Amino acid sequence: MKNQFNMQDPEFFKEELRDGYLVSEKMKRVWACELDLLNLLLKVCEKYNLKCWADSGTLLGTVRHKGFIPWDDDIDMVMFRDDYDKLCEVAGEEFKEPYFFQTIYTDKYYGNRHAQIRNSSTSAITNSRFKFNQGIFIDIFVYDGVCDTPRLLKKQLFKANFYKQMVKASIKLLMKLPENVYRNISWERKLYSRYENVLKEYPIANTELIAHLSLSYKVRIKNKSFYDETLLLPFEHILIPVPKDYDRILRIDFGEYMTPVQAPTLHGALLFDTETSYKLLLKK
Repeated sequence: MKNQFNMQDPEFFKEELRDGYLVSEKMKRVWACELDLLNLLLKVCEKYNLKCWADSGTLLGTVRHKGFIPWDDDIDMVMFRDDYDKLCEVAGEEFKEPYFFQTIYTDKYYGNRHAQIRNSSTSAITNSRFKFNQGIFIDIFVYDGVCDTPRLLKKQLFKANFYKQMVKASIKLLMKLPENVYRNISWERKLYSRYENVLKEYPIANTELIAHLSLSYKVRIKNKSFYDETLLLPFEHILIPVPKDYDRILRIDFGEYMTPVQAPTLHGALLFDTETSYKLLLKK
C-alpha cells in the first residue's frame, strides 16, 4: 500500500462547509498533520507485516464521509494485541524525531492506557502541569481476546476493570505530587505491566471474541472474524485499511450510523498549533 499525502496541497487547506459544519483552515492543518502520522504508521505496519484498521470515529468517517467526520479532531486506529506488542518493540527504531511513539513505558508522565504517535514539533496542549509529550497525535487502540463462557467472561471483565481503576487512581494520585518527586517513582509502571497481563489472559489466537478492554466507556464485544479480511477505502487523499465487516462493527458501536449526529470531541479543549512545538508553549 503506497500512500503519499501532500502536506502542501493548497486545495486541502481551504475552509470548507461539510455536512453543514464549517471546517476551518486551522483544523485542516491539524488534520494534515494527523494524516502524516497515519501515513507513517501504515508504512511501519507494512514493513513489519502488522495489521491495523481504522477504528471508532475514523472508521465511521471513512465509511460515511470518506474522510474525517467534520467536527472530529483526531484519528483512531486499532490493532490486535500481538501486532500491537510487536509495534511497541520496533517503535524506538522506526519513529524518530520529530515523531514519538508514546506509551506509559516511553513517557513517564503519560496517563493513557493505549499508544499515541506524536509530532513533537507541533502542539495539542491539554490542561496539565506535567511535561509529557503534547504534540499533535493519532491514537492506537488494542483488541484483546475475551472468553466466550459467560461466567469466565464476567470474571475477566471484573478483573480488567479492577486493574483499570487501579491504574487510573494511581495516575491521579501521582499527578498531585511535585514533579521532582513523581520523576523518581517507578511503581506505577509495574502496576501497569500487571494490568496488561490481565488484558492478555485470553490470547486472541485462542478466542473467537475480542474487545477494547482498556477503554473508559462500556466494553463492546465483537467477533474476531469481523477482521478476517481487510479493505482499502479512501480517507481524504489516502487509502486506509478497514475491516471488511465494517457495517456490523459500526452498528455495534453507533447503531444507525449513516445519519450524521454532531457530537463534541472526547478530547475536550485542546490547544492546537501545527507550527510551534509543545515544548515552547509549555514554557510560557
